[in-house]
Amino acid sequence: MEASKKIKVLLVRPKFSSIVANLEPLGLEYIAGLCRDLGVECEIFDEFQYSRCFRFSRLSRKIEKGGYDFVGFHANANTSDYIINTSDKLKKKFPNLYIMVGGPEAELNYKDFFTDSIDLVYHDNGLNSLKNIFLEGFLPEVLNKQNGVCFKINDEWVVKEKGAPVDNFITRPDRTAFNKGLKKNFIFLKGSFAIAKASFSCPFECTFCYCTKMNSGVYTERPIMDVIDEIESIEHPRIWFVDDTFLVDKERVKRFCEVIIERKIKKHFLAYSRADFLAENPDILPLMYKAGFRDILVGLEAVSDDLLDEYNKQTSKDVNTQAIKNLADNNIVCNGLFVVSHKSSRQDFKELYRFIKKNNLLWVVFGIFTPYKGTDAYDEYKERLIKFKSKRLDGLHITIKPEKMSSFMFMVRVYMLYVLTYPKIICRTIFKTAYDTKRTGWF
Repeated sequence: MEASKKIKVLLVRPKFSSIVANLEPLGLEYIAGLCRDLGVECEIFDEFQYSRCFRFSRLSRKIEKGGYDFVGFHANANTSDYIINTSDKLKKKFPNLYIMVGGPEAELNYKDFFTDSIDLVYHDNGLNSLKNIFLEGFLPEVLNKQNGVCFKINDEWVVKEKGAPVDNFITRPDRTAFNKGLKKNFIFLKGSFAIAKASFSCPFECTFCYCTKMNSGVYTERPIMDVIDEIESIEHPRIWFVDDTFLVDKERVKRFCEVIIERKIKKHFLAYSRADFLAENPDILPLMYKAGFRDILVGLEAVSDDLLDEYNKQTSKDVNTQAIKNLADNNIVCNGLFVVSHKSSRQDFKELYRFIKKNNLLWVVFGIFTPYKGTDAYDEYKERLIKFKSKRLDGLHITIKPEKMSSFMFMVRVYMLYVLTYPKIICRTIFKTAYDTKRTGWF
């Protein structure tokens, strides 16, 4: 693509199966914000706003009618095959179309996108290289000076190493896509949420999670006042912090809460946390509640110490129990996240449900253990993977054969966990008692 040519950018978020949530495409909104700052014409095409029917025809019409010459795909683990196949078809229909792939899957597994139809794979930690490319063009001599990009010269892929880890964004997101798609934005039974990000990577090393591999594996935090300024500018009452764990530095969390209260910013906050932080720091929870924290997503993962050790969680069943209690005592909802292991026995499923009942956990989410490519778990289990297709990498499908029962019975027991827990969530939501952490019944 010529350096002097003014481009029109279409950023695409591919649709994938999700009944739990549909949220704004924040990563693409940051790129849209960069384009806004640079005067580059840009639009986000969010497939979550449409049905699955006629996907390619709809995208093709959008490209053709809009006159777009640059398409950028946001890649997750469960959309990579779709992106590769769609890129092949787009290139046949629009031979001069420039196709880029970025996102978390491209950051970790960029070589998977080395195809004839894809022109650029972006795997850098921040957006500085993309900014330079938008300013100077897509010629090889420009790309060759950038960090974290993969491109072709004479049909041979050139890989440029990633730049230094980042600790902030160079722009503010353009939330046009969020406002446009607000009617279809939801978290199951919780309503619509805007999302924000206050840090990069994760300081812990759970074997099944590839968040810790992001940002070159270096955990960094955005300046907290910059985060607060962004939060204040978001015209929506509910905010979800999508950091892998928002609650790391107690003093930072305290400062965040104090400034939110001081500025009288009225929001409902949802954030991820590890159980050990909640168990060890109950004294900060009243302040968090006052600041607006009503939901905490807690990576409980398992109810046996052996399995927690295998996941390298560095926590215990007792720590999990204490975390749940501390949240409940402070009227903050614990949303328990569990990983269902392929090693689970019939008794393990029973113990998991008993733990949920005993600790009065209402809000729960179950994900089947999935060794995503790029994680330590993938290296351990890659010889045992079955039906490892990208569309199945969503925590809802078996990718490792269960060890103590048939695949059929394993899935039956996973579904039964939902059958035993979700009717109560629905009932309590209807009766508007789902956020009463002291209540134990159905109503």
